[in-house]
Amino acid sequence: MTEWGSKDGWPVVILHGGSHDASHWAEVCRRLPSSLRCVVPDQRGHGRSERAPDGDYSCQAQVSDLVALVDALAIQRFALVGHSMGGLNALHVAGTWPERVRALVLVDVGTETRESGLAAIARSRRRAAAAPPPAPPVSAASFDLRLLDFVPTYGGDAGERRRLLEASRAPLLVMRGEKSKINSAQSAGRTAQIGRGRVVTIPNAGHNVSLHSPEHVADEFWQFLGPLAASE
Repeated sequence: MTEWGSKDGWPVVILHGGSHDASHWAEVCRRLPSSLRCVVPDQRGHGRSERAPDGDYSCQAQVSDLVALVDALAIQRFALVGHSMGGLNALHVAGTWPERVRALVLVDVGTETRESGLAAIARSRRRAAAAPPPAPPVSAASFDLRLLDFVPTYGGDAGERRRLLEASRAPLLVMRGEKSKINSAQSAGRTAQIGRGRVVTIPNAGHNVSLHSPEHVADEFWQFLGPLAASE
């Protein structure tokens, strides 16, 4: 887990996407005011987190990890940001424990996934299955490749995602990259409508918006989260 900002600041938990880790959000967090407490865990099987001995990288397992983490940090209520896989984890938390989530930001993910995105995920699984095991001294992968077996089931179907979003009581921001192959403008709009939120599109960015345009992402985060933090 990595933190930025003040320990006494307004808590914002950020969940990275699949195959990423906390470092992918470092440049965004460095640009946010220190009045926010940004908590960015390496989700199970990623970065510095341990690999799951039983290979369980289901959405349910990762959601349980997050709830255990915020409980251990004595953070009762928090804003929740999730990118891609992390966004689906965030959606499950917001819909299951709506009383704990002050605000929800879904980054390049929503109630639907583009067919082109699903095809790209399938290609990644095939490449991982066909690749020979690394030979020393090649370093281990930055994430457990067994995660890819769970990706097609992540977040449930579109109906379940809509149900979770309808159950959330948090103010919603849907962020997408203009060139994303995962989340179309139409899908982002439908997600925002269901969650009574709004959409912001990051120009010239693809799926990995935090890496492509960290300054713009940080500005949009603060415009959304700043007034909410100030009102409490």
